[in-house]
Amino acid sequence: MKRVFVLAFLPLVLFGFETVNLLKDHSFEKDSEVWATSEGSKWAGVGEDSAIVNRHDSQSSFDGSFSASGDTRTTPAWVGSGGFDSAMIICSFDNKKIVDLDSLIWNQRVIGKYDMYTLTILSVVGFILDANSTNWLGFGYRFTNPSFTWGAYPGWFYEDYDMPEDTFWQECAHSLREDLINSHGFSEETTLDSFLIISWGYWYDSDTWYGQKVYWDDIRLMGYADYDVGVKEILSGDSLEAGTPYQPVARIKNFGRENADSFLVIAEIKDGASLIYVDTLPWSLEGDTEDTVEFAQFIPASGGEFTLTVRTEMDPDESDADDEVSKALTVTGIEEAPIVSNLQLVLNQSLSVGVLKVSYSIPSNQQGMLTLYDATGRRIERMALKGSGRVELGAGLASGVYIVRLECDSSSAAKKAVVLK
Repeated sequence: MKRVFVLAFLPLVLFGFETVNLLKDHSFEKDSEVWATSEGSKWAGVGEDSAIVNRHDSQSSFDGSFSASGDTRTTPAWVGSGGFDSAMIICSFDNKKIVDLDSLIWNQRVIGKYDMYTLTILSVVGFILDANSTNWLGFGYRFTNPSFTWGAYPGWFYEDYDMPEDTFWQECAHSLREDLINSHGFSEETTLDSFLIISWGYWYDSDTWYGQKVYWDDIRLMGYADYDVGVKEILSGDSLEAGTPYQPVARIKNFGRENADSFLVIAEIKDGASLIYVDTLPWSLEGDTEDTVEFAQFIPASGGEFTLTVRTEMDPDESDADDEVSKALTVTGIEEAPIVSNLQLVLNQSLSVGVLKVSYSIPSNQQGMLTLYDATGRRIERMALKGSGRVELGAGLASGVYIVRLECDSSSAAKKAVVLK
């Protein structure tokens, strides 16, 4: 199927700030109260509603998880020319000004009642300026079958688009400042009440009910936040060796216009669902600045696939789309070299003291370094060695996982030890 793009090129970024998605839960993937739903019908003032709204619809989703959908394909019990039925999803703002907005981008897919093209009637993406006023629907973008003719709806629709005949998903993008200020006559101080998406069904004539199911996904209302910190990227690599220290490093940014005086930056590493590493750092950033964060070292005890996640936490935070970045880590197993002849754990039960007794052998004329790390990568003890021998490490170790690493000029080896008291 052909993918249709309805694009309006965006103007230069205002303020010199980077835009962020001002719609929380924009992919409908959380059980939050961000989105409200509404179904409504009208025929001579009465009627039985048949529309369906679903915020978590994975049957046809753009990003492979959840999408929202509005379904008006079912014919209502009432009949008559002029009646309609609507399925609406709405997100409220706290007096968001148009000066804060930059662009609106979303993806949608439409499925008609019988034939996608000939029986598609109407879907709208738009904004409410003031829900308490008579002009409650300030403006929007209307998609409709081109065979239908519509009367004038002053103040309702900024622009009309024909439903494409063979679309699977449409990506739509609009410059809000260009549309609303330059063309539609709103001012930079105009405040928005809500953002909404609607699928309508309609008795176009007295015999046939026209309706469709519309999927909406990955909605991005891009604009400028006062308070928003997030993670730009993880800078540290994704391949490491068991027993070798790995230091997570990330680039964070204050996307907001105001200073972020106090927030947390958190790095977590999971082995499947098990959390095996966490480091939390307090941080601060001036408005529109960024910084590099280095976390404590992590030493994987064995090979495998892990997930590193870096996230920020701040309250208030106007955008959650940039709060978290994850990266898959591939850890190769330890290849034991012949330079370590024996590594064993001996517990002195009478003293309840964990002691690692290490036998070693280093090629002649080479200097070796024996190091003991805990599971977080913190170095506990280090000693220089030559030749062959036996030493004790870490007297008084607590229960846990430890790594002993022996390095010399020509090779290195590491082993894991588990202390159980």
